[in-house]
Amino acid sequence: MKTETKRMCRGVSRICCLIALLFFAAGCDAKKETADVAIPESWILDLPDEITFNVQGGEREVTFDVADGVDLSHIGCIMEEANRKWCDVTLEGNTIGIKVTPSSYYRSAVLTLVYDENHKQTLTVNQDADFSVYFQDETCAALRDDLTDEEIASIPSEQIKELALAMKAGNYSSEYRAAVYRPYQTPSIMAEANKTGKYGQCDNPTGIFVEQDETMYVWVGKLYEGANLQLMILGLDKGYNNQAKLSLVQGLNKIAAPIAGEIYVQNWVADNIPLVLDTEEVRQQAAAKSVAIHFLFGKVNGYFDIQKHSKEDWDRILEQAINSGYPYMDLLGKRAQITWEAKQFKDNKNRAGRTISGTDKTDDGNTDKDEIMQIIEHYDNLVYWEQEFAGLVKYNRMFNNRLHFCIDNTASSPNATDYRTVYPAKITSPYSGEMFFDPEAFKSRLWGPAHEAGHVNQVRPGAKWAGMTEVTNNIYCLYVQEKVGAPCKLQVDKINPKDESGKSQGSEIIYDAATHLIVDGGRAHCLPGISSITRETQLVPFWQLYLYIVKARGQEDFYKDLYEYFRENESPSEKRQNPGLDQLDFVRQACRISNLNLIDFFTKWGFLRPCNATLNDYGSKDFVVSQADVDALVKEIEEAGYDEPAPDVYKITDNTWENYR
Repeated sequence: MKTETKRMCRGVSRICCLIALLFFAAGCDAKKETADVAIPESWILDLPDEITFNVQGGEREVTFDVADGVDLSHIGCIMEEANRKWCDVTLEGNTIGIKVTPSSYYRSAVLTLVYDENHKQTLTVNQDADFSVYFQDETCAALRDDLTDEEIASIPSEQIKELALAMKAGNYSSEYRAAVYRPYQTPSIMAEANKTGKYGQCDNPTGIFVEQDETMYVWVGKLYEGANLQLMILGLDKGYNNQAKLSLVQGLNKIAAPIAGEIYVQNWVADNIPLVLDTEEVRQQAAAKSVAIHFLFGKVNGYFDIQKHSKEDWDRILEQAINSGYPYMDLLGKRAQITWEAKQFKDNKNRAGRTISGTDKTDDGNTDKDEIMQIIEHYDNLVYWEQEFAGLVKYNRMFNNRLHFCIDNTASSPNATDYRTVYPAKITSPYSGEMFFDPEAFKSRLWGPAHEAGHVNQVRPGAKWAGMTEVTNNIYCLYVQEKVGAPCKLQVDKINPKDESGKSQGSEIIYDAATHLIVDGGRAHCLPGISSITRETQLVPFWQLYLYIVKARGQEDFYKDLYEYFRENESPSEKRQNPGLDQLDFVRQACRISNLNLIDFFTKWGFLRPCNATLNDYGSKDFVVSQADVDALVKEIEEAGYDEPAPDVYKITDNTWENYR
């Protein structure tokens, strides 16, 4: 910020009574008189780099010393003309007199003391928009106990003066309106490092909402060097994409809201600041770039943060959200964030008295304070487990943002993309949000959010090559099911897969249906020619690798190391090769990392069957696996001398894996 103010200073103003500033002019008497005197580079001593005034302004003298041979009478002072309107400066000998007028906005001016063209020294005069002289802290959350009416009357901002009067009258609550917002790493940094989608951008909810065209006054405390602070308004009434982003500056900001919605603070940094601040070192790292913000008279709906609030706060916070007139509220865990309708936590009559799908529980229509803690913990666990499975815990690659589970009034079905996973709002939908407001529904309904979170966590393209978008994300779902003790979907769900002609193969559990369709049918794993693919059939071999290598053989880090390889190394399609080679590279690395010759397994599951097809995977994608490439890979694996696996690994299931120990 200091550098920026220096660049602004271009003009010259008559600050002091010494007119002989312009030593650059040829024939100047001052230059002649000093031409033979050797002036040291450090010609001026003890001059501070900057001085700072608060909002009240005031007067101050700055005294400096000079080196031997420097004539004080030849020193001139330069300052931009525009700054003279608020910063009056005089120079008498070795004393600079500075007088600054009151202001509610941050501003800065640079004074340059000049001896000749080679000897100049600067002093920056800052005026912070710091009202802490009137309040107990920099957030302006509470008045100073001894603040007088006369002092309130002198506050150089009508909005801050109104705030002080309201506080003194006892009719203003600063809860949610005044807070300190920590920095979060820009989500794209870890997404690029981990080759995944981007995690959330709403880590800093304010609990404040705004109406369209409403004028907001937002006070921002001192900004750290390089800060790029902005507000994001998220108008969920029109869907997640209904957003507006507004820059903030230090001091008082007057903002007209372009849309209605909830306000989030985006304090992005490049620093690798962990999401969970669990040591004093990282807490200090975050504190160094935290910013105090006060939304003057902001409309409060609130939020619930498991790290700030206790379960005893829940009823009060929920009641506040219900009565605010704004329908949505945020629940923050350590790693997950849920944004949902407050009324569905409070009293959803559509739920009352009915049995939760997949359970024997009858619902009374309310989410109590114990249940809300369980809900948040469920989603924190879901996010952690998926990152654990992907090796992000082992390799210290944990995301520094939360994963966002968000309601979306415009969505017809759940979906995931950068910054969020979203879910339809209607409670009558088959994808109703009960898993977000009823902890008992989580176990039976976790596939939806785990599936969408899995999309964000897919390592691409190493484990998400063409045709795998709706397949490999589900490996995470199966792992989460196992962690909560839910029955494996592949073991209990029945499907009706169709062949190339569209003829149903009959209703079977997924394990059996997949075996009949791919293994017995001799088809390539990508199922070319089948227009309506039940993707869980393609999921089976990926989970069987987990059951056999991780569980039966005890190689717990298999998938973790496999994903790390893909994060650290280019896949063929990243080198502009056909994505069919990505599939073959998956086979290659799975064999290498497991130290197993899995040629028979991958052949039976169609990974090593030649294929030349155009796949429909969110757009048409050419996919080629040639016989020559298959032969070369088989030869490479055979020559590697890997161990032989148990026979018929392609038959392993959740019920039989112990037989393969």
